[in-house]
Amino acid sequence: MTFVSKLVERTVAARLVTYLNANGLMPPLQSAYRRHHSTETALLKLLSDVYGAIDCQQVVLLRLLNLSAAFDCVDHEILLRRLLSRFRVHGSAYDWISSFLYGRSQQVFYKGRLFVKLQLLFGVPQGSVLGPMLFLLYTAELIDIIVECGLMVHAYADDTQVYVATQQ
Repeated sequence: MTFVSKLVERTVAARLVTYLNANGLMPPLQSAYRRHHSTETALLKLLSDVYGAIDCQQVVLLRLLNLSAAFDCVDHEILLRRLLSRFRVHGSAYDWISSFLYGRSQQVFYKGRLFVKLQLLFGVPQGSVLGPMLFLLYTAELIDIIVECGLMVHAYADDTQVYVATQQ
């Protein structure tokens, strides 16, 4: 990736994060790729909930969910629909992100030979600046569904902790 494209991507990512934060649209139960959030933030949230449940004489059941090859599984159409409807990203920002996702391809070079070029229909670019943020927005609905089911949840990137506290 060229220096200029990385710079443009950083600018888009920074403006997207600023917009999401200013409008309260950032997924609150996700600690990855966010300023003032870390693995420590995720762990402290989980421990606080567990200790609170223990103080109330409850048992906590915890399920750890790790999505395999998560960044490669992002469906572009679903992501773009969510950007429009849930996160209200539209206009030139939406168009730029769409062009960032679509039209990508990959080709393998092995033993001095190039193999068939394949169009990438899914995934966010690995190693990109914007890819992780797009992944968080893509998976925000998963966290909403877990909460709607009455479970507690906290996530860090593609690692999600789902838990419930119940009486013994």
